[in-house]
Amino acid sequence: MDLRDLSDVLIADGPFVTVLVESESAVEKPADKYELVWKDVSRELIDKGLDGATVDAVLSAKGTHGEGNARLVVAVVDDHQVKLAMSLRHAPRQPIVDVAPLPHLLPLVEELSQRVPYVLVKADRAGATIEAWREAGEKAREVSGTADTGWGPDPRGPSKWQHTAHQHELESGWIGDIASDIAQTVSRLASEVKPELVIGVGDQRELKAIEEHLPGDLRPKWATVEGGRGEDGGEGLVRKRVSDLLHRHTAAKTLTELEDYSQERGQLKRAVDGVGPVVAALQKAQVQTLLVTTDAPTEGVLWFGPEPAQVGNSPEELAAIGVPMPSSGPVVDVLLRAAIGTGADVSLVPHEIELAPHGGVGALLRYADELGQ
Repeated sequence: MDLRDLSDVLIADGPFVTVLVESESAVEKPADKYELVWKDVSRELIDKGLDGATVDAVLSAKGTHGEGNARLVVAVVDDHQVKLAMSLRHAPRQPIVDVAPLPHLLPLVEELSQRVPYVLVKADRAGATIEAWREAGEKAREVSGTADTGWGPDPRGPSKWQHTAHQHELESGWIGDIASDIAQTVSRLASEVKPELVIGVGDQRELKAIEEHLPGDLRPKWATVEGGRGEDGGEGLVRKRVSDLLHRHTAAKTLTELEDYSQERGQLKRAVDGVGPVVAALQKAQVQTLLVTTDAPTEGVLWFGPEPAQVGNSPEELAAIGVPMPSSGPVVDVLLRAAIGTGADVSLVPHEIELAPHGGVGALLRYADELGQ
């Protein structure tokens, strides 16, 4: 999903219920344990004063054990409507059962920052299996096939000249029609999942032919890992190598983003550092990417009005721009609301990297202010 899909949710009138709980697998009777967790959630929400209709709505969205390692549910109290319900791949740093002016979406940002859509091509002389993945663990579609013109074992017998001729046909076909057909299928699946990577697994000669037939926009995304196409070709090892490649890709993408941020910050152009400057940029819908570090501020509040760009450090600041009765919320939640609502991207980055924002939050800007040029 795209965080921008949450814009309508975030400008709804709160308060919001946020529930984030783990779905443990390494326990006895995990499904029963999951049900007990949600019974505890129900009691806690009732203790917080929620009405039965809202509690029932939240519980109806709990999903089932085994859908993921955690479950996130966000609901609006006033209309008893669940606005977001999804399973997450990663267990939460800590569970959340809360009623607040804004939903707590940082766990979702962390989850999405680690998702990499990709297309996986498993190829050999017989053909290819092509899988489109929205992320690891969420396959969108799979296409598997072989050529229908005799690219398998030579049916004409073991005659040497026949075998040689068949081999020549086989290699010529791969270089031409078969590789082209596979590349076209890759392109069709890529249009569905918008991959960041196209990963090839299998025989190197066939993979090279596929790469050469890929359209220009996909060729820079091509990468290969060792392994075979068949179930007996080390499938578990292939999955591990694909996973490692995706992790390296995510790390490299984060580092590139931080290098851009550091360069712009150092030149006083298109980057700001710290809560105050980020708030000022959000007020102008100037933020292209909000960067939140893993040690972002957990204390203090910011103030916000009905519109996403109505954000400030004090109620007086918002009153000055025509918001007479602003609400307040935790710093990160308010910044996320303003960023998502104004069309910005959001990235969670490790604070240990020297290039990361020094104030816990920072932003790459869409344009530089004149005084910063």
